[in-house]
Amino acid sequence: MAAMDFTRTEWGIVAGGTGTDATSVNSGRLRVKAMAFAGNATTATATCTTSIDTGTTAALKLIPCIKFKCFDAGGGSLNASGNYVFFGEKGVPMTNLTVTLSHADDRLFIYLV
Repeated sequence: MAAMDFTRTEWGIVAGGTGTDATSVNSGRLRVKAMAFAGNATTATATCTTSIDTGTTAALKLIPCIKFKCFDAGGGSLNASGNYVFFGEKGVPMTNLTVTLSHADDRLFIYLV
């Protein structure tokens, strides 16, 4: 499959639209305030990893950050209203945030500080 699309906005990043391969949405450090996931099926998932520099030849070590499974509020309403995490007003730092979506039409909304 192909790398997914992501769009930068004034409030953050929207990941998804095409492709499902693991895609780095930022190679540096982001301060993430919240994330919300909207999938296109009840089996949809979004997996996020970050990385740290280990100081060895394998310079970056991937660390699982968060995994979402689609929330179905009933009647097939696959939306982000019940599938989000709030990290607090100051947010949390995430280095080399990488996102993998299970379906090309899934969306992960990343709200930045």
